[in-house]
Amino acid sequence: MATVEVLKPSTAYDPAQVNAHREYHKAQTPYFFPAGTDEAEWDRLNAQHYGIKAYFKGNRHGARWPKTPRRILELGVGTGAWATEVAAEFPKAQVVGVDVVQPRLGKTPQNFTFVSMNVLDDVWPFEPGSFDVVNCRFLLMHMPNFERVLNKAIDVTAPGGILMLADPASRFQAEGRPVPPEASKLYDVYWGYCKTQGIVPGTGPLFAPLLAASKKFSEVHELVLPACMGPWPKNERLHPFGEGMRKGIIDGARSLNSKVFEFGLTGEIVEGMVRQVLDPENRLYVDEYFVWARKKQEGL
Repeated sequence: MATVEVLKPSTAYDPAQVNAHREYHKAQTPYFFPAGTDEAEWDRLNAQHYGIKAYFKGNRHGARWPKTPRRILELGVGTGAWATEVAAEFPKAQVVGVDVVQPRLGKTPQNFTFVSMNVLDDVWPFEPGSFDVVNCRFLLMHMPNFERVLNKAIDVTAPGGILMLADPASRFQAEGRPVPPEASKLYDVYWGYCKTQGIVPGTGPLFAPLLAASKKFSEVHELVLPACMGPWPKNERLHPFGEGMRKGIIDGARSLNSKVFEFGLTGEIVEGMVRQVLDPENRLYVDEYFVWARKKQEGL
């Protein structure tokens, strides 16, 4: 499991200088964070991955998979950690990872294949109903008209197969107290910019109702986990999960690309949020939604 370092507020911050060396997607996508080829972004994404994996004690997010899945798809492969681990767990399955940029993968299982694809604009090279498991984690929150991508994910899920979705509510809450204004300001700016791009960053709460309304699934399950910004929950299983999400939020805010800063984000807003996140008295958390659903068998 990846370790998560103790984070401290920066004493100086110049976004134009700090982020000039970061590697961002060159494809025409609305993704505001560095590409998976960026070393620091690699660490951020892996911290989130291993925090989630620690909570669920595996990579299934609580879903009841088929015993012997034949084909598994991950949309938005990131660092490739989830997809390559699943490929190693199921050596007889064909595992496909999709992203606009290929991550810097080392040696991968022979049953893993990377496909370079823009899920918004490119024609999907997959037949309907061709995957027994489809995983879409922390992707749709970055997509304009995310329901179009969601419907494609539903389409490629096989009858009886599993679709897994995960995204946050993308707003801070605080246990038993109001959220400090400094903590909310960054999300206010971020949500405002996303709105200009046709993006709904808080997609997590929408997943279960949309899947149920599609009438294409025999069962839909939703688990809401608080990603706590400190080790204060009595449920210790939440601690590594919260640590991973905290790193994701802080490092993500510090690495947003110049378009968000041009819209009105400043280093002061970013570091103001970081100070509040790192103050254990605030007891801040963000709800993370993990949804899985089993697609109906044909004819039902």
